[in-house]
Amino acid sequence: MTGMRLSRRSLMAGVAGAALTACAHRADPMRIPAAAARRRIEDLVYSAMVPAAGLVVRQRGEVIFAQAQGLAQGAAGEADPAPFTPDAPMRIASVSKMAVAMTAHRLAAKGALDIDADIRAAFSPPLINPHFPDAPITLRQLLSHTAGLEDPEVYWQPLPGRTETLFTQTMWRTPDWGPPGAGFRYANFGYGLAGAILEQATGDRLDRLTAREVLAPLGLDIGFNWSGVSSRKRRHGATLYSREAEGSWQVQADGPTNLTGSDPAILTEDGARLADYVPGTNGTLFSPQGGLRASLHDMAILARAAAQDPAMTRPVWRFDPAGPNGDDEQLYFETFTPGAQIHEANASPIPGVKLIGHHGEAYGLYSGAFHAPTLDAEIAFAVTGTSVPGMERSPHHPVIVKATEPLWAAAETLLAAL
Repeated sequence: MTGMRLSRRSLMAGVAGAALTACAHRADPMRIPAAAARRRIEDLVYSAMVPAAGLVVRQRGEVIFAQAQGLAQGAAGEADPAPFTPDAPMRIASVSKMAVAMTAHRLAAKGALDIDADIRAAFSPPLINPHFPDAPITLRQLLSHTAGLEDPEVYWQPLPGRTETLFTQTMWRTPDWGPPGAGFRYANFGYGLAGAILEQATGDRLDRLTAREVLAPLGLDIGFNWSGVSSRKRRHGATLYSREAEGSWQVQADGPTNLTGSDPAILTEDGARLADYVPGTNGTLFSPQGGLRASLHDMAILARAAAQDPAMTRPVWRFDPAGPNGDDEQLYFETFTPGAQIHEANASPIPGVKLIGHHGEAYGLYSGAFHAPTLDAEIAFAVTGTSVPGMERSPHHPVIVKATEPLWAAAETLLAAL
């Protein structure tokens, strides 16, 4: 495929209708910060470090800033150029985990499951930690990355495969931090296992469960692997890209076939049909670790809902540098709840502002959705592809990369004006 080079003129012309800045009732105090934030986003896209970027800021449930620039589709010449907007759904990576965790907590509140029950026997063969074979493993541990797992090389299974096919002896971290529940290591596979547990508890598919328990009640037209997303919204979705060195953009996820499709985008083999799937047999099928398709506006709403759920805000693990008691990944992780990451005010990427939410990094995308409780505000941001220089970690904070640095700076400027 041939890459598409964007000049400032073509970029601004192509996305003239894509940018929205909402400062209703706050026009005067927000005018200068909003203008500075818009310019940062425009300059980021014009730098060619990313094909598209956007930021949404809300306060008290109302949008006060929304800006998007660049191409949602066509950056690699794979489709007609289409602008990226704050309403364009995309694969939001690990921000998705909040929707899965909220589903678990809502089911638990109804008595449909116990997130502290031992789940080892729910799998065949049982989910046994070889270092601590007698130690229980719980859904709460899976959701908070304290179950003793680490990601195997492959942590997804196509239809008609079973979750247990992925079990290996090497998917368990070393016993240095004690039994399950005692130490933290971020593990995507834990959410695949959690997906299986949720399906077994209800007899329903994960995509339908999350829609029924969380997404539909929030009024969101979003879904895992495009399940349940309206065809109109799906057609206006964003492709994810990456670019090596000085090469052109390359499609990584959600190219034209997925965006124009009507069925959920799941992996299948041997002619398997989704209609024949038995819920609970393959918890990875709908990519609970990162497969939710949602827009910037949707992400902000999801972050607010997560932060309003007490079960999502109670820390299970805090990094102890004197211990240590887990893998903080060079201070990328500090505090985790059963489903959300917390940046405390004294260690936040926005200095002095506590944030509750989740980051996402996959297939060239860097994203995040967070609630700031002291400001009653949310931020949601994304870049839909990243060049190699853009992946370099910023000195400002371990969660920031060069490609998202302008978005964090814009968010900080806007929140400071509240």
